[in-house]
Amino acid sequence: MSVYQTLSSTTLSIFSLENRVIAREIANNRISLINTLEKPFNQKNRSGNLVFYGDEWEWKETFNEAPMKSYIEYQIQITKKDNSQVIYETKGFLKKN
Repeated sequence: MSVYQTLSSTTLSIFSLENRVIAREIANNRISLINTLEKPFNQKNRSGNLVFYGDEWEWKETFNEAPMKSYIEYQIQITKKDNSQVIYETKGFLKKN
């Protein structure tokens, strides 16, 4: 029984790690886009979905004024479409042009 529990636990951990790595790559792609093609000029929150690595994912971007007026603070959250739990979240700052 304990061998089964160990294998089961290890399998779930690897699956969870794989989802986290994929979610991080999606967030990195979103960061690249907000720095190049999809700049948040009006600072409105955005969301969307995509198919990546064979699964459906959702992303949500939130933009706020940063403490320094020349920057925008952003937050990106990644979830799987069938699950509302945030798998990966990142925050950062973007210089206004």
